[in-house]
Amino acid sequence: MPQRLRKALLAIGMTCALFAAPCTRAADADAVTLAIENAAVDDVSIALTDAIAEEGITAPSESHFGDMLARTAPELGHRADLYAEARIYTFCSAVVAAKLATESAHNIAHCPLSIAVYSLPADKGSVYLGYRRSVDSAGGRAADALLARIAARTAAQFQHAVSPATR
Repeated sequence: MPQRLRKALLAIGMTCALFAAPCTRAADADAVTLAIENAAVDDVSIALTDAIAEEGITAPSESHFGDMLARTAPELGHRADLYAEARIYTFCSAVVAAKLATESAHNIAHCPLSIAVYSLPADKGSVYLGYRRSVDSAGGRAADALLARIAARTAAQFQHAVSPATR
């Protein structure tokens, strides 16, 4: 593999890992993770996109994060099965973005919002929803409230027990 391609793949993998790490680290105080028992990733993903639409937000972009990690594992030297399935959905609320930007132009780094939907190889009975908390400001609290509403609405579509994930 050409050195240039290897470096590009490494940079992409590291960038994605940096963005996703807060969603998957239970010890991270800035992460919120909910477990939905006895559900399928596809079903939770559909419920999530519906919950986002119910907020009046344009359909999210979908990143097949787990597929990317599995595909790049041989080149980057990590396990290919870090996730059974993993997707990250990004979206933007103009109301929240305007609040954040009005507070500080530097809050652009908190947009777009994202919610991860994933399952783990050792725990295929659960699907997890994860997102990062925003900054401690009125705009950040609006972002956090929106993310919490979307996650709760998504989880409510399933009659199974939903609980904060503990790992």
